[in-house]
Amino acid sequence: MPTARCLAFAAFAILVGGGIAAAQAPVSGGNDVVRNTAADWDINHDGVYTCEEWKIYVTTLFTKADRNHDGYLTADEFAAIKRADPLFADADLSYFDDNKDGRVSRDEFVNKPSPFFQRFDLNHDCRVTQDELAGKKPENRPGFGPGRQRHF
Repeated sequence: MPTARCLAFAAFAILVGGGIAAAQAPVSGGNDVVRNTAADWDINHDGVYTCEEWKIYVTTLFTKADRNHDGYLTADEFAAIKRADPLFADADLSYFDDNKDGRVSRDEFVNKPSPFFQRFDLNHDCRVTQDELAGKKPENRPGFGPGRQRHF
């Protein structure tokens, strides 16, 4: 009988402890690759994802993939990005190739709107907080908000 009580108490402690830990952990996206890869480019690891961090990340991806350093990605070079990051695994070069010249410029790649910000930046301030990931729209900060153009 004491063993059963110990096991019951241990199970209760695990459930309560797990609930507390889950409340403190960043929101997980299950199998959502857009959401789950965000931590890869959260440069300062503060759990707030900014357009600046995103641009730094995709610029780094582009630079590493641009093997001949000509400022453009060919289909072969673009394939390196697809292999390097799960977010781009299903990406198609033509999506980024705005001028349809068969290659992707740094500008075309870096300035393509991020699906992460399109989905989660609820107040359009180029910052996605844990509250926004949880679906809670924060108040707009001065100088930002709907109608303002985001640069990402």
